[in-house]
Amino acid sequence: MRKNFYVVGNLKMNLLSREEATQYISLFQRELQGKRFERVKGIVCPPFLYLSQFDNLPASIQKGAQNFFPEKSGAYTGEISPLMLKNDGVEYVIVGHSERRRIACETDAMLHNKTLSALKHHLIPIVCVGETDEERRADETDRVLAEQVKIIFSSLSKLQAGTVIVAYEPRWAIGTDRLPTTEELLQVRVLLLKLFTEMFDAQTAERIAVLYGGSVKSAFLPAVSFEARMDGVLVGRESLFPYELVKMMGVLEYEAERQEQER
Repeated sequence: MRKNFYVVGNLKMNLLSREEATQYISLFQRELQGKRFERVKGIVCPPFLYLSQFDNLPASIQKGAQNFFPEKSGAYTGEISPLMLKNDGVEYVIVGHSERRRIACETDAMLHNKTLSALKHHLIPIVCVGETDEERRADETDRVLAEQVKIIFSSLSKLQAGTVIVAYEPRWAIGTDRLPTTEELLQVRVLLLKLFTEMFDAQTAERIAVLYGGSVKSAFLPAVSFEARMDGVLVGRESLFPYELVKMMGVLEYEAERQEQER
């Protein structure tokens, strides 16, 4: 079974006007001109305010959202529902980014509910997991990841679980330019494969794409992605530069072709 690579751009709270959003999209379209990606999916997650401006991206790029509230509708002032996102053409949504865990105090139980809600409304959740620096230094990475995964994926069916994308983003790496080694990422990849096999089965575990997120740059891509058996990257700061996202997609497309030729 051939799996896609993913490059997910999380624009966070940037692009401060519609003009900036329009300029960003124009740069993205220019960088993508004449390029085709058959094995790599690009996903861009802009601020909610500009989602409708991202409707006319090239076919190789899909629209995602950075967050949502798990209820369909109701008296939830300031929130965005999954049905609103789906009706606006959103296909993917980030669930539980480390910044939301830290700033909005989102818990694994809340992320479980959000994952179920996303799936119910036919959105593909990009579920973030990862340990803090304190937990890493205490050698608790495996325990933390196992706890997060078991709570967030509890009660999901095999079919549902197989559509979820997981983003491993060690919280100590976000915005710090610190990176785990390829060996450390391989250990995480093996751990997640083991956990999903135990919770579901080996086939389901193989279908669940696992990305790396945290201070991602194109220069680091081999070490944090395919060399570590990851299925792509969740990109923060560098996603503000369209040429960086397109460059990463090109590197992964080339790697996917190489892997197919070796089979």
